[in-house]
Amino acid sequence: MDRSVFVEVTGGAIFMFCFGIVWLLIGLLQGRPSPAWLRRLLLVVGLALGASIATLGVRGSNLRHSPSAKSAQQLATGAEIARHFYIIFGVELAAIFVAVVVLKALRCPDYILCGIAIIVGVHFFPLAALFRAPVYYGTGLFGCAIGLTGFLVADAGLRQKIVALSFGFLLWMTAAWITGLGFTAPLVVRNLPPM
Repeated sequence: MDRSVFVEVTGGAIFMFCFGIVWLLIGLLQGRPSPAWLRRLLLVVGLALGASIATLGVRGSNLRHSPSAKSAQQLATGAEIARHFYIIFGVELAAIFVAVVVLKALRCPDYILCGIAIIVGVHFFPLAALFRAPVYYGTGLFGCAIGLTGFLVADAGLRQKIVALSFGFLLWMTAAWITGLGFTAPLVVRNLPPM
């Protein structure tokens, strides 16, 4: 197994884990006060997931570098994937900006998290194809469902809590899936999304 593959898998898991923390913190701090048991549960799950990702990273760092250098074709493919990733990310950020402006102009700022959840959910579909990571289709589908469900919740505080906590948990589940596959199926790891 090539060390760079483990580095890429670990990077992807860290990316999901960190954005999950952001969403979960929004959920804990917005809307209604969060119960103590929920805060403790998220802390324990977060520590366990963070430790698992770190362990995967250490496991990868102990591997030897691949003796063969990457071919020009592999380098070009990697550069093309990176370019497409940044395009998708840029479109996502632009869509979020437009959604925030429009929802504020419509005097509906309490629905901003719902709009962002839908946009972030949608951005997982091209990422799934780009990285050949079927799990991202599920993340995208559930992310969009979380955002759409939020539009149906009348209470603004409850809406923000549901959307943010659900989306954060979804990202952590995706990080856990990537990490688990890195540990349990090292031959399949090559098909996982790079950072």
